[in-house]
Amino acid sequence: MEKITIELLAQKLNLSKSTISRAFRDSFDINPKTKQRILEAAKELDFEPNPIAKSLREKKTQRIGVIIPSFTIPFYAQAICGIQEIASKEGYSLLICQSDESYEAEMQNVKSLLNSRVDGIIMSLTTETTQYKHILQLHKKDIPVVLFNRVIDIPNTSKVLVDDYDSSYKMTEYLISRGYKNIIYIAGPKNLMLASTRLKGFRNAMYVGKIELSEDSIFYGDFSIESGFKCAEEILRKVKPDAIFCSCDNVAFGVIKYLKKRGVSVPGDIAVAGYTDEPFAALIDPALTTIRQPIHEIGETAAQLLIKKLKYPYSKPEVKVLPTELIIREST
Repeated sequence: MEKITIELLAQKLNLSKSTISRAFRDSFDINPKTKQRILEAAKELDFEPNPIAKSLREKKTQRIGVIIPSFTIPFYAQAICGIQEIASKEGYSLLICQSDESYEAEMQNVKSLLNSRVDGIIMSLTTETTQYKHILQLHKKDIPVVLFNRVIDIPNTSKVLVDDYDSSYKMTEYLISRGYKNIIYIAGPKNLMLASTRLKGFRNAMYVGKIELSEDSIFYGDFSIESGFKCAEEILRKVKPDAIFCSCDNVAFGVIKYLKKRGVSVPGDIAVAGYTDEPFAALIDPALTTIRQPIHEIGETAAQLLIKKLKYPYSKPEVKVLPTELIIREST
């Protein structure tokens, strides 16, 4: 069977190649009836324009790069679904990389995506990322960037996040209202903006609630179950809390695991609260009180902001702060 090319299609319709090309580019300077005739003939002959040739002409690949810190964090699986949903509707495909919580890997991912000629990048930073020269390099190359969830204070960059301060404040306020006095907070990595913002919300809520903080009121870990387990072990060696508020659900899962191992009742002896509302938060025993983030919407919003920038390169960067919800369950 003869392979249909743009040249053959032009011959069959007695039209020029440029007219055929304008029809597939949805150009304004083509008669609508002619365009319809071309598209119908292309469908009948099973002709599709060469996407590689098109991308070379237009200097666009219709590909978006996504960089996340880890595939093992359920948050990012849900966020990617949101990104994918919007990207697909707009005709974009995704190239997804993980940095494995390494700043060096994050920079290498940026280079790899540039070599793959992505049109733009959506990224969430690693726990090691304190500099942003690799993001500035993307700006210099006119590659739009949208940061989400784990962001950094960098100018001229769109961001999608939640109100971490307000969320942490509300959770602490709720625990105080339940009568808990000796509340311990397990904070995330100190260099992450979201971790420091959540810690600030906790501190201020305790201050307003007139509950004094001691040097053993705040512990630090990463965002893993193992970290929660180790922190809980350290906490019980030093203090006797009646509630533990964790900076993410994985840490709370680790805390509950350790408390159960020690025969400590949750919430009878110690209440436990988390942050994120990961899928397992409602399934563990006891079900976890937590802060629900609109994870799918975060992904959708990040994709919308990037595609807007691709369509309108001179549009100003935007910062979208999405609301959260306090989810009260059995663990408190």
